[in-house]
Amino acid sequence: SLKDSNAISLGEGGKWIIKGAQGITGTPKYSSFTMGIVLLLLSMLFIQHFIHSRTGRAVMAIRDNRIAAESIGLPVTKLKLLCFSVSAAFAGIAGVLYAHNLSSLQALPKNFGYNQSIMILVFVVLGGIGNMRGSILAAVVLTLLPEMLRSLNDYRMLIYAVVLILMMLFTSAPNFIALRKSVLQKFRKKE
Repeated sequence: SLKDSNAISLGEGGKWIIKGAQGITGTPKYSSFTMGIVLLLLSMLFIQHFIHSRTGRAVMAIRDNRIAAESIGLPVTKLKLLCFSVSAAFAGIAGVLYAHNLSSLQALPKNFGYNQSIMILVFVVLGGIGNMRGSILAAVVLTLLPEMLRSLNDYRMLIYAVVLILMMLFTSAPNFIALRKSVLQKFRKKE
């Protein structure tokens, strides 16, 4: 083991934090549901402010048409690096919150496998790319639905697949979009 090896020696009062393949264990459980909601609201507030700022409009112009944005003098590389840095900061915040929930970190996380990565992508695509409220709604619905259907063991995955297909149709098919708009207009007229 590394502790017995003379190759690595700790200074006076040193403590082994990372235990090889075991990872970091014993982190305090500071995260809670309330802290997660507060961080979600602060993140949404920051992103909304960013989107409506001058820089955010420039980033959206780059997203829509990079060549046109470059032709009017927007620093495309600088703005892309800014977006990458901001998204990395938010990923870091989420990682810290998640780490304090698990109290154990490993080099190869078992909780973020292929299926979980696809699920996160489905949240964004179903909610609508560029639509923050839709992505949050899709994440809530697709996270709670399997839990609500847990008592229907035999039909749980079938119902989940049907709801997933209906959500895809509701957010992308032109007929469903027209139906959704007409229903929303009827509700607005009643108010």
